Amino acid sequence: MELKLLDEQSDYHHPKMPSSAAGLVKKLHDLAVQKKGYIDLQGIAKKNSDSCPFGNTLPKDPSCTSPCSWASSDPSLFLIRGKTYLRNQNKVKAKGSLMQMVGADWLRSNTRQDDLCSRPGSIVQQYAAKGGPEFFFVINIQMPGSPLSSIALYYMIETPLQDTPLLQRFVDGDDAFRNSRFKLIPYISKGSWIVKQSVGNKACLLGQALKICYVRGRNYLELDVDVGSSAVARGVASLVFRYLNNLVVEMAFLIQANTEAELPEVLVGTCQLNRMDVAKAFVVKP
Repeated sequence: MELKLLDEQSDYHHPKMPSSAAGLVKKLHDLAVQKKGYIDLQGIAKKNSDSCPFGNTLPKDPSCTSPCSWASSDPSLFLIRGKTYLRNQNKVKAKGSLMQMVGADWLRSNTRQDDLCSRPGSIVQQYAAKGGPEFFFVINIQMPGSPLSSIALYYMIETPLQDTPLLQRFVDGDDAFRNSRFKLIPYISKGSWIVKQSVGNKACLLGQALKICYVRGRNYLELDVDVGSSAVARGVASLVFRYLNNLVVEMAFLIQANTEAELPEVLVGTCQLNRMDVAKAFVVKP
């Protein structure tokens, strides 16, 4: 039941704001003054109890010891197309990623949760309000079931998109181009043998097997990936969910390079999900 799409070698080795919102904005400003780079909104957003803090519902744990948490995976775990791939099909260990993972969501709801980036109070909208150069690439993996579940991964880049031409082509391209290039490399680093065999560790072009809705905003591109749109993917997802509490899932995302000029490939970002618990998912109210 392995989800195989590419015959490749293994690729693992405004109205007036209420006072609570005003307080949140003030705290964000204070943090921005104190820090360089991206703002860590994990603790702050949780205090805004009036709405879902999209981008911060799943805690970060770089040590990957806390159940139901996320961290960035080591890029060198994943094999990607090297500079000479078109001549000798050689793959090399990834050395880094274009974007930094800055947040994650673990959601439950009775309805599909699309376009998370546009939600008021989300990480993306808080950065948009500042008018800075940051651009977000968000992968919203929507799982079938009752209730529905979503795992959303938030990646951010501060340099202009034109500095990375293939990424810019993907962001500004049409859906056909995006579906032909968006690639996932999965890997179960800890967990059941049967799950490892079912998920596999080969690169796959998600848009050729699953329905993906692309939402382009001013400072973001969100990919709403419908796992339920494929019978094979539904079967794999059902199996994974049965063992989810005991799994450590590693993923890398990239835009496939097809020409000499586009090589070598570079990861967009990586993610590690540690022993996810459905009962701990943030419940999104209607």
